[in-house]
Amino acid sequence: MRVGVLGIGKTPHKIQHNKSLRDLGVEAGNKAIADAGIDRKDIQALYVGNVGSVGFAYENSTGLQMVDHLGLVPSPAVRVEAACGTGAWALHLAITSILAGLHDTVMVLGVEKMNDLATVEATSLIAQAADSKEEYFSGLTFPSGTALTARKYMQTYGCTEEDLANVAVKNHYYGARNPYAHLRFECTVEEVMNSATVADPLKLFEVCPMTDAGSALVICREDILRAQKDKPQVYITATSMASGTWYAATDGLDESFELLARPAQKAYEMAGITADDIDVAEIYNSFAIQEPLGIEALGFAERGDGWKGAADGSTWLDGKVAVNLSGGLLCKGHPLGATGATQAIDVIEQLRGTAPEGIQRKDAEIGISACRGGPGAVGAIHIYQRLED
Repeated sequence: MRVGVLGIGKTPHKIQHNKSLRDLGVEAGNKAIADAGIDRKDIQALYVGNVGSVGFAYENSTGLQMVDHLGLVPSPAVRVEAACGTGAWALHLAITSILAGLHDTVMVLGVEKMNDLATVEATSLIAQAADSKEEYFSGLTFPSGTALTARKYMQTYGCTEEDLANVAVKNHYYGARNPYAHLRFECTVEEVMNSATVADPLKLFEVCPMTDAGSALVICREDILRAQKDKPQVYITATSMASGTWYAATDGLDESFELLARPAQKAYEMAGITADDIDVAEIYNSFAIQEPLGIEALGFAERGDGWKGAADGSTWLDGKVAVNLSGGLLCKGHPLGATGATQAIDVIEQLRGTAPEGIQRKDAEIGISACRGGPGAVGAIHIYQRLED
């Protein structure tokens, strides 16, 4: 399969009290339309990824709001929700609508406004993406549940807290060079270890910030992009989704591995490539431990060795596969519904050769994004290729 990428656009990831949910969506959407160089009437459908507009912004029907304010009426619009995998699911649905022949050109928009509430209110809303009745109110939150996974991983494979801290060091190194990232500072292993404990063994520098952002893509049939030789010939060549376990308390390392490994294998087969062909990867890491878990699931390392790349350089800019050159969620922040779309854009920029200075992988041709959501309930893989011929 091949679906062309006509245009991309995103807002900075940061606390933006001066902008509404609508403002963020319109800003990202307009940038993508301008980059695509098309008329608004050419966009035949809008898929909006948004998790918490009802709780965060006291608004509903986000898709209908965005289609009007982006000037895309009468094209159909729908809001998509699948926890942290929301933006990736919106992209998947948009791709399948093109492959099914229903549409020629569509827009995917991921948007979230999270910082106009007190932290305790916002984290309570985030908890609704898991089992709030049985787990959250018993004290098993996303941080504490992921901390249990980190402990299981360390005990099973001999990874230490200092070893894991290298993942944060790598992400912060590149996040400091990404003008769109929420957190832009470098750190050392010692500074990671000395940062406040969020949920033992996870430290503050190993946890993503809540952020406000919008990200949009305009995608199309392959022949439409092929006809525009002056535009970067970047295509989405695989999309694969999966579901997993609902309860963090019973989620083991095997379940966490399979959540991304299963759809990744399907995606590799769909694109006709292997893990060895990947140049750049954006891997979900709202907590540091999720990066090595993703690295292993995508086939870049053996199980138990995923953390080593951040220490030995093999997942840095010039390594075997460059992972999270954007700074990942640890530095960009995690705008829930926008995260999957932002991951896609970050990979596409790498393949276009337009990533910010200091985080551009030289001659990147094939990239992958891996998003997950809920306690372990959503897995999403997309593969992107620069295909000049």
